[in-house]
Amino acid sequence: MQTITLEVQESVSEKFMWLLSHFKKDEVSIIDNKRLEFLERLRVSEKEISEGKIKPFNLENLAKNVS
Repeated sequence: MQTITLEVQESVSEKFMWLLSHFKKDEVSIIDNKRLEFLERLRVSEKEISEGKIKPFNLENLAKNVS
């Protein structure tokens, strides 16, 4: 699924939301700003991991080392 961010004028927002409500739930979903920020942080983290800027860790090993 593709994520698209739109900025909609107040004058058309109600009509726009009406239009979106006519799609099936598995076709279109409305994502709030908190979810959008989370997805962006996740995308950046995945990119940094793939570039070697961040090394992923194993939670089991971390738990053993902390104990």
